[in-house]
Amino acid sequence: MQRWLGGALAVGCAIAALPVFAQSAERRPNILLVVLDDAGFMDFGAYGSDTRTPTIDALNLTGAQFARYYSTPLCGPSRAALMTGLDPHLVGAGTLTEVLTDEMRQLPAYSMTWRDDQATIASMLKAEGYQTFISGKWGIGDIGANLPHRFGFDRSWVMDSTGSDNYSDKPYLPFYTEVPWYEDGERVPLPDDFYSSRDIVDRMIGYVDQADPGKPFFGFVSFMAVHMPVQAPIEYIDGYNGVFDAGWDVMREQRLQRAIELGLVPETTVLPTPAVGSRPWASLSAEEKAYWARAMQVNAGMMEAADFHLGRLLDHLEARGVLDDTIVIVTSDNGPEYNTLGKTSPEPMRSFEQAWMAYEGWDTDVDNLGLRGSMAAIGQEWASVSAAPLHLFKFNATEGGVRVPLVISGPGVAPVGLVGGRAQVADLTPTMLDLAGIPFAANAFTGRSLKPMLTGAADGVYGEDDAFAIEVSGNAALYRGDWKITKTLDPLGDGSWRLYDIGSDPGETNDLSAQQPDLFREMIAEYDAYAAEMGVFELAPGESARKQANINALKKTAVNYWYLLAPVLGVLAVLAFGAVRLIRLAFRRRAAA
Repeated sequence: MQRWLGGALAVGCAIAALPVFAQSAERRPNILLVVLDDAGFMDFGAYGSDTRTPTIDALNLTGAQFARYYSTPLCGPSRAALMTGLDPHLVGAGTLTEVLTDEMRQLPAYSMTWRDDQATIASMLKAEGYQTFISGKWGIGDIGANLPHRFGFDRSWVMDSTGSDNYSDKPYLPFYTEVPWYEDGERVPLPDDFYSSRDIVDRMIGYVDQADPGKPFFGFVSFMAVHMPVQAPIEYIDGYNGVFDAGWDVMREQRLQRAIELGLVPETTVLPTPAVGSRPWASLSAEEKAYWARAMQVNAGMMEAADFHLGRLLDHLEARGVLDDTIVIVTSDNGPEYNTLGKTSPEPMRSFEQAWMAYEGWDTDVDNLGLRGSMAAIGQEWASVSAAPLHLFKFNATEGGVRVPLVISGPGVAPVGLVGGRAQVADLTPTMLDLAGIPFAANAFTGRSLKPMLTGAADGVYGEDDAFAIEVSGNAALYRGDWKITKTLDPLGDGSWRLYDIGSDPGETNDLSAQQPDLFREMIAEYDAYAAEMGVFELAPGESARKQANINALKKTAVNYWYLLAPVLGVLAVLAFGAVRLIRLAFRRRAAA
């Protein structure tokens, strides 16, 4: 069994105490880390998507494509692990601010604030002579609390929230009245013609152009695509006219077959039962089919636009003569989003969301989906297609929520093609250091270097008896070899542990806990040890991230929009006072009679 902490709490000291590597900085590779937001397992063309991603697919041909790489179920914890190489609980980012309970706030695993000496991949590379840049989404911990300029980035231009409008700083959730963007720690406005994918790449190109050509650089391009609201220029959206008209049931089956043909999953894979509340495509009206097909077109167009702009960046690096010296890593922070606003939420949240969107001026007309001012999301049925043939999606520690694409290419990476060994998000920090030729203590990180897999020296870096675990807001999993235990909370599960053989059943369709009782108990005990060591907060029965998000949204709305609620509450108070007076008067009259 893997030792969970592995000395990782001392990572800052472990790195700082190391001697400078003898290799000169000029000979070290540049590193370009690219993260898509909410991209599912099959959302890249190389993974069998209907979406065109030629830039990413070309990288796949010259490097490594991972079939069993795991994020966490939510963006903030994944990004914290990505930046530090540590389990997110160890750096106070065990979940998202938006789903925190009051009890969680009191615990170190959910502090949402980093100490000034928190080591990141940027600070580690900077100490070894790298220039460090980030553009795009940050979203680690509380807004404004952990901005990247404090943690090793020389230049930074970031949106510090879970998501936003892609054409402005307008919030997509009623938690906030605006979404802040920061450059080098200072609030900055967005240009009037802003579009997220284009401008994020433009800013990174600017940083690279201003860099010292005699030193290597680390660039972190953090796209907002394809987080809700899904939005894209019209030419990208219309490029998918008719592609999704067959509907999610047919296309889910098609993606299963494609995944098998590509070797991403075994021939024994069976599609899981659709999630609770999923609608058969045939049950929709013609108008509903048109709306949901268009929403998925927007999603595909947004992904293709991000791939196009990534291609612009790589072309720019090639024109500068540095692309061949650049390691490129492309991945996603978690599985696809299944929530919608004002469309499929249960009442009374649906009416609340619709009222908020109307007040903020969000447009949901099918003819405008994806354009400036529009609000669209793909919903749980299309999310099941993005994650196909896996089970569920974002928020959940099922395969569809945490198994995401990962492609790595560049110097030091052999064209090994598809690799099937397990890997996790905390592995990427030690991997980048290893590829850069920077030594580190063996117990410095939760994760492990994937370099042996990238060079073809090994099929995996985790043995059959090595375990690693995932937990975010009660949704949890533990992997050991091909075995996995997982539990899913309300509204999509009952909170019970289940055991699966992921090697033959990646769809998590056959619970083997009754057939393997000893193994089942042993793995639960391993998870309990992990949870105790990480300081995981156990939610009470009936609680879940989804429910807490709704509670927190209502609280935040009351604070942010008090000036709208005050008159309504005043009227209700007057009516209540009048009702009490009438009741008292009626009782007096009855007593007098």
